[in-house]
Amino acid sequence: MSTGIRGMKTLKSCAVALLLLPGTGIAASPASARPPASQPPASQPAPKSTQTDELGEVIVSAEKPTRKPSVLIDWIRRLLGQYTFEGKVDLGGKGNPQDRWTATGTGTCIGFGVAPGVQCEINVRWPQIPGPNGQAIVSGVSDLTPAMILYAMEPDDLGIRYLQVNSKGLAEGATGFIINDTATFKTPCVNAPEGCQRIIRITAESEGKVIDMQIDTELNTLLAARFNFRMRRVAQIQTPAAKP
Repeated sequence: MSTGIRGMKTLKSCAVALLLLPGTGIAASPASARPPASQPPASQPAPKSTQTDELGEVIVSAEKPTRKPSVLIDWIRRLLGQYTFEGKVDLGGKGNPQDRWTATGTGTCIGFGVAPGVQCEINVRWPQIPGPNGQAIVSGVSDLTPAMILYAMEPDDLGIRYLQVNSKGLAEGATGFIINDTATFKTPCVNAPEGCQRIIRITAESEGKVIDMQIDTELNTLLAARFNFRMRRVAQIQTPAAKP
């Protein structure tokens, strides 16, 4: 990585420590308003809200997230490899050509532990995007130069624990769930205005050579930026064998 070994070791130590601390998963934001549903009979208590219900607000699908450990572990293993990154940073997420900037980079995802977990070191850049009168704007400067992302199975919620540490050493994390080949995570933004949240969708097909990643940044439920990255595997990395 371009910032040197010392900086990346700092990111590794910070990320691993945060991943292992109890309660580091960041709960999803309260669900947005839905059309009124039929009320349960008065004799039956209303069902309790769960993290899966809240995350369902951002997953448009009739299917339920999988909770099978074997499926979760298989999905995590699909991330292993060395990659090139290509994609677009879209300010506003409306697809206007003047608001779309090309992003490129590289990444390496290796296994750790016996669960297993996967640790990805990435370096993704795009041109510094100026704001009005030189003011800073959301996603105007890449904070992925470098960054580290950890993925591991969450045994309590039977989902995927996600933790990202950016180039400033700041961490964002959440527990996400998988429907078909796509994992979805919803996390508050770090070091950002109140009302900022990020929704990350990662699609990794079985035996596939590409992984698609979409990252939406919302401010008070309004789309402020959208990243669309395609990761192309250029070399395969095997899961390390478990020690007896």
